[in-house]
Amino acid sequence: MARFELHLFIVSEDNGTIQSSEVKSMCWVNDSNNMAEIEEVAENVISENIEINQNVILFGHASLKVRGKEVMSLSFRNDSADKEKMGIALDLMELSDEGEAIH
Repeated sequence: MARFELHLFIVSEDNGTIQSSEVKSMCWVNDSNNMAEIEEVAENVISENIEINQNVILFGHASLKVRGKEVMSLSFRNDSADKEKMGIALDLMELSDEGEAIH
């Protein structure tokens, strides 16, 4: 059976606290060249992770790799989430990328 890697990053908010989580999954498919099958399995895994997250999802990103090569990248966001909190989370991520300390 063929497989692909799914790396999922989710930013959520719970009672004013912004948090992030990462999940790396190995997913199994019948044919790793069948993008429709990969998309279907990835959608199921992403949806399941969103559903079990008890916090308010702000946004997230997923990347899919087949044989070590990224074949798909997708981002999602919660359009009904507080835009200000989403902006704060994005600002914090940007500071982190620049190597600044976050307190």
